Amino acid sequence: MNALQNIQNEARVIVERLADKEIARMKDQYNLFEVWMAGEGNAIRDRYRATDVDLYGSAEKYVYMTQYKKWDRELSQYVLPTSFPESYRERREMYYNKELVNVVEELRMMIRNWEERYREAFVGANMVKLNRALAKHISNEMTAKDIRVSVGGDGAEVTALVQDGGLERPMKFKTFGTLCGGYVQCYHYRYRSSLK
Repeated sequence: MNALQNIQNEARVIVERLADKEIARMKDQYNLFEVWMAGEGNAIRDRYRATDVDLYGSAEKYVYMTQYKKWDRELSQYVLPTSFPESYRERREMYYNKELVNVVEELRMMIRNWEERYREAFVGANMVKLNRALAKHISNEMTAKDIRVSVGGDGAEVTALVQDGGLERPMKFKTFGTLCGGYVQCYHYRYRSSLK
């Protein structure tokens, strides 16, 4: 009995590793931001205390100057801006690109104590997705044995032998998670499950 619960407990390692990968990606992005901030004239000074740096404004400037590209008619290609506009009205065009807005918000989130809360929310949300994939074919009235969890570079797989009370022989359950996302989108798995 409790096949669903047992497989969920074993498969949690997939989501934990995924959280580690996502947090590492975010820290890499923040490290690039810090390197950029060290460059002369890159950081925005706080308008109330000139000796302090406005990290929130600097995060917006970093994304604007390093990732936001506009079409240049003369060159017939997308180019990075050469200067950071002073008014929000001039910068708001960047905010039409939701991926860039996401990067700005991620950087701003990482300015303060964020990792523990983020990990908890990330694991919780991804466990819901995993549990949905598992619950399509398995219930707690079944029994499960030989539960195996495999994690590779671009995916993860959970296999088990599952037996329903009325069946003579066990069936093989398999769910495969394909890794998606990265750089400007959260890492996540898309699951496909089968019971044969």
